[in-house]
Amino acid sequence: AIGFLVAGSIDKCRSLIPLLDIATLQTVQHKSGFSKITKTFNLRKLSIWLRDCLVQNPFGISSCIANGRRLSWPMAGEDKEAMAESTTKRGKIATNAHVVPKEHMKGNKIIIMSQVSKQTIARSSGTLEGSSVKIHRSHYSFLYLLSPLRSVTIEKCRNSTIVLGPVEVALYISHCENLTVISAARNVMICGSTSCTLHLLTPNRPVLLGGNETLTLAPYHTFYGTLEEQMAKSGIGVSRNLWDQPLCIGPDHKDTAPVWETLPTQDFFTFNVPFEIVGKTRSIPMPLPPKYQKAISQRQKQIDSWQKTVKESGLAKEQRREFQKLVESRFHVWLSETGHKRELDSLVVPLQNQTLKK
Repeated sequence: AIGFLVAGSIDKCRSLIPLLDIATLQTVQHKSGFSKITKTFNLRKLSIWLRDCLVQNPFGISSCIANGRRLSWPMAGEDKEAMAESTTKRGKIATNAHVVPKEHMKGNKIIIMSQVSKQTIARSSGTLEGSSVKIHRSHYSFLYLLSPLRSVTIEKCRNSTIVLGPVEVALYISHCENLTVISAARNVMICGSTSCTLHLLTPNRPVLLGGNETLTLAPYHTFYGTLEEQMAKSGIGVSRNLWDQPLCIGPDHKDTAPVWETLPTQDFFTFNVPFEIVGKTRSIPMPLPPKYQKAISQRQKQIDSWQKTVKESGLAKEQRREFQKLVESRFHVWLSETGHKRELDSLVVPLQNQTLKK
């Protein structure tokens, strides 16, 4: 039974072997206490052998931090002063993909993103696909990780937007503040977080643990070309979405003072992934809840009405030009006041390449 938790290697981790197979090797039997006659182990010898051979997981978080290969993913959105600073202050991204045996990638391949600050990162790649991602202390950043992922842990991040590809196992958010996360995930858990907004597509009830305050739940509201293909690969369907039925666990959850609410319809907008990814998906995979779809439709009618009013206003050419300048001026003021200007500015560099790099 212990083989469920422990595996081993006899070739310096170039391959992994079940614990039982190693313990019964001819050259190991005298140490592990295995008897070929009775097909059993001597408990004392087995426990001593296990203690002597047990080492830290070579594919775990600690090993990845200490020995992982640094990834040179392009980071956009830095100003000249920030780029001139020491590289030790920049975000660090590392992986152990180069040391994990190919046949054992699932559950062992890790990518760590630490201290990414005031940057935009967009990625869809073979290295990212199927990995367990840990995002730690990301501040004022926009992260687009648009590959199917094994699991994702987001810890101590603030004032950031994170868009994820389908998460096969679980999305775990811990001690974050003012964070927006957009994801299709089989399981979602959040604890110790404040003022976070989650746009979810999940077949299971999101689990809200202790220490949360002012959480906002909303339906999944974006798409990109390969989304449905990735969802199928991750085993996440669209037959049901329990985004608004959280399971609240812990003594600090009270019906009179809930820590969560659903996003008001007047604050709901669809999210456009600002990168071109070739694929068959052309719309949000799952229909929006009626009240949100109604809000989007009404807003579109207002836009159409505005455009019609401008078209039929009878303005002269010079008047149209002045009107256009006024609208653009007000728009730029709005961008600055809402903080969207920095988000748009950070997209300039990646959009020069038009598509996400593989």
